[in-house]
Amino acid sequence: MRVASEMGGVGGTTVMLAQEPGLARLVEALEGTAREIDVTFARAGSQLGEGLGLFEGLKERLTTLSTDLSGPEIARAGTTLSGLAGELRAINDGLLQETGVLQQLAAHSKDASQVLERLLEHMRLITILARSARIEAVSVQAAGRDFGDFTSEIVALTTQAQRTIQNCARDHDHLSALLGSALEAQRDFEGRYGQALSALAAKLEQTLVEVTGRQQRSVALTSDAATHSGKIAMAAGGAIIALQSGDSIRQQLEHAIKALRLLAAVTAGTGEGATLEAEARTTVEIVLRRLEAAQLEESARSLAQDADSIEAALALLAGDTAGLLRSLYQGDGGRSGSFLADLEADLAEASDLLAKCDRARAGVDRVTSAMSTVLDTCQQTVAALAGTVSSIVLIGMNAGLRAARIGTGGRSLVVIAQELKFAADQVAADAAQLTPTFAQMQETSVGLKSGGRLDAAHFAALDQAMSESLAALRQTGDRLAATLDQLTREGGGFASVVAQARLSFSNAGAMSDLIASGAAELERSVAEAAMPDDPAAAAAAAQLIERQVWPNYTMVGERTIHQAIVGALLPAQ
Repeated sequence: MRVASEMGGVGGTTVMLAQEPGLARLVEALEGTAREIDVTFARAGSQLGEGLGLFEGLKERLTTLSTDLSGPEIARAGTTLSGLAGELRAINDGLLQETGVLQQLAAHSKDASQVLERLLEHMRLITILARSARIEAVSVQAAGRDFGDFTSEIVALTTQAQRTIQNCARDHDHLSALLGSALEAQRDFEGRYGQALSALAAKLEQTLVEVTGRQQRSVALTSDAATHSGKIAMAAGGAIIALQSGDSIRQQLEHAIKALRLLAAVTAGTGEGATLEAEARTTVEIVLRRLEAAQLEESARSLAQDADSIEAALALLAGDTAGLLRSLYQGDGGRSGSFLADLEADLAEASDLLAKCDRARAGVDRVTSAMSTVLDTCQQTVAALAGTVSSIVLIGMNAGLRAARIGTGGRSLVVIAQELKFAADQVAADAAQLTPTFAQMQETSVGLKSGGRLDAAHFAALDQAMSESLAALRQTGDRLAATLDQLTREGGGFASVVAQARLSFSNAGAMSDLIASGAAELERSVAEAAMPDDPAAAAAAAQLIERQVWPNYTMVGERTIHQAIVGALLPAQ
């Protein structure tokens, strides 16, 4: 814009400004800018509004997930794993203890077998002596003495005792065979799987640590993600509020455009300016140029400030969204799947070991079952044998005394009676050794019958608990993976929304610069122009501006600027 002509007037020189094409270009540029601001702010606000909706459900899901991860299912699974590890160690320790018990029983059984073998030898000797006594008794009978009852009673008692001892020895041999079989199976199991039980217990304990760690990491993950989502929601809400300022800036530009169109009409002497005198038109032109320069400068400043605020909010959104995605990616589903696969393999190994352990302990169960009956039978045998031996000794002594009275004819029978007594004493001595041996076996076998001993039913319950724990962990892992996948997708979608909003808003600075350059151009066009010294012109200009410009304002800031500029250029008339 430039000064086109000068006209002489009262009290000084009055400047008349002519219209230039630049004013029309400025109006056109500002109209385009107003439209672009409207579209840009509206589009960015809509995009962020849609993204903000994603996080309303996201925060709720994160809260639910965090509750699941710290809920009773995981706690029960952890307790089961801890209990299983303890059970495996207890089984291993129990096997070692039972092996010791079986070894003690085997040692006692060996001692009892030796004693029973000697008893059978003694009873065979007594049988031979009884038969010899019968033969000698025939000779003594020929001499007029009857020892038939003596020999018959000795033979009957000997036969009965021998049969009893043989039955006891047979039962004991069966028990010894069971003990040997159980001890062999126990040692074989220990050699093959004893270390495996301890190693698996250690692995399960480490798994329990991992379960606890994953639970804590998952809870921390959801907490971190929830924090990010909350910050994102706040930032998005703040950005949306800031974007609402676009409507105010657009309105300011529309008001400035109306004023500039009025300026063009006044300069051209058309429309509202057709009735104005030259001095009044010049006054209106100068006032409007400076007024709209000030209004546009304020619009440019507001747009620049809002653009910086919105850009900062969008940058914060981008950063928090990236942080959220990083957090979510930590819940990698593949790692969870691998962890569960390893755990499943460990539990399958535990199940297999429990089955083998149960089979190995079946021999111990058979020993336990047979032990009581065999020991009771043998103890009854020992008790009965004592009475039988006493009877044999008593009968032999009586027979020997009777035979001694006969004299030389009964000497052989006396010798036999003495040998019979000696053999019976040996039987009594060996039988006396059996009593404490069987008592020790009875006492030792209690270690195989303890109430805390694990049986097949307990193993089955453990196996069931393992399966349920694995299922609970898998279900929780599946929920975690599915939720994290969904959150990752939604977070990625929101990241794209933020990126699009930033891209859409990237020209806000250029729009601010364009508005500021328009304000500077208007200011330069009247930099050297002097207001006409004509009160009538000033009054006419003030009335026109008050009637055509003032009513357009919708914001306090516009009115404040208007009052400052107009008040300075057109003092109250």
